[in-house]
Amino acid sequence: MNGWICNIIENQYQDFSEDSFIGGKPKIPEDFSLPYCELCGEELTFFFQVAFPFNHAWYGKSLALFYCTEHYHGDLCIPEFPDIQDLLGANIPIDFLRKYEKNFRILIFDTHNGVTNKQYVEKVTFKSLQLIENNGADSNADFLLAGAPVWIMGFDETPATINTIKSTLLLQIKEDYVFDKLQNAPAQEDVFGEPRKENFYKLFVSDRIYFWGTKDLNMPLVYVSVQAP
Repeated sequence: MNGWICNIIENQYQDFSEDSFIGGKPKIPEDFSLPYCELCGEELTFFFQVAFPFNHAWYGKSLALFYCTEHYHGDLCIPEFPDIQDLLGANIPIDFLRKYEKNFRILIFDTHNGVTNKQYVEKVTFKSLQLIENNGADSNADFLLAGAPVWIMGFDETPATINTIKSTLLLQIKEDYVFDKLQNAPAQEDVFGEPRKENFYKLFVSDRIYFWGTKDLNMPLVYVSVQAP
């Protein structure tokens, strides 16, 4: 199974030519609105986006991730779990997916339609992602595309289908990875409702994050799961 390591390139200036990157300004279709948190109404923070490469199941598509850093939102600091006893081999229903993106938002679009949204005020430090093909899973890499999931809790939670369509692992983010914030960006709220003192943001409390997608690109759907270290 083909996989890719995303090599993170530090200390770069965003020249808007990149399609895979962390932070900076998002590159999304012009008719896409910047998303807002359904729980507090604040504009969501742009964290990263990935343009899936040739030979990836989602080649030609991009995924952009936005997350609320204004408030902690209690139990919703990680994505909701569907009401399913065992995620291994499960079907993730469409009705669940339509309502669980409350304090985060996943945007899916054709990569060639992406345009830099220069109205967005960036909060996360820009870093370019260089995709390097790697046929074996490297659990030490911060970002991995496709390949095999790295389970850190000792058990497999691979869903079989999403809306009855066969699923595939799109990408995963290593546990404890944090996103450096710009110096003038507001601090992320912690579990006690206070501003964090660290100069970074956590995405889904820095658990290991798995992004699952439908293999059929006629209906590109994404389900996000996590495992805690």
